[in-house]
Amino acid sequence: MSLGAQVRIDSKPLRVPSDLDSSICLYQQLSANNREKFDRAAYWMDMASRQWTDSISASFASLVSSVESLTERGVTHNIFCDTCKNSVPHDVPGATEKFRAYFEKYAPGASLAKHRSKMYQLRSKILHGSELIQLDRDRALGWDPPGFNQMELVRELSGLTQIAARNWLKSPS
Repeated sequence: MSLGAQVRIDSKPLRVPSDLDSSICLYQQLSANNREKFDRAAYWMDMASRQWTDSISASFASLVSSVESLTERGVTHNIFCDTCKNSVPHDVPGATEKFRAYFEKYAPGASLAKHRSKMYQLRSKILHGSELIQLDRDRALGWDPPGFNQMELVRELSGLTQIAARNWLKSPS
C-alpha cells in the first residue's frame, strides 16, 4: 500500500474506477439539487471510512445516511395518535421502504430484500440508542457468530452503497 493510501471498510486501499472521466462528467451535468444530494452522500461515505477503526456502529450509520441522502422524501400527511392525542406527521412510503426501494432500483439483485430489512433495522437500533454492533461492544478477538453476521451486513452495505451511488449518478431520480 502506498504512503497516504486510506484503508476502507473492505480493508482495501482506494481504487480508481475505469470510468472515472465519465463519472466526473455525469456529476457535472447534475442539477444543483442532485449535486447537493450526491455531495451529501459522498460526505457520509467518507465519514464511514474515517469512523471504521473507532466505531463500526457509527460507520454503519454513516453508510445508511449516505443512502438516505439520495432517496426522495415520501409524501407527508398527518395521522392522529390515540396515545398522545395529537396529530403527527407521517411519511408514505416510510424510511425503511425508501431504503429498500433505493437498492432495488440502483443495485438490484445485489442483496436479498431480507438483508436490506435487517440492515435498516440495525441502523434504527444504532441511531435510536438501543444497540451497538457486537464488535463495538466486545472488542474481542476471535470468531463470534452474532458479531460475524453483523459484520457481513456492514460489508454488504458498504459494497451496495458504492454500487448504488455510482448507478444513481448515471440515472438520478
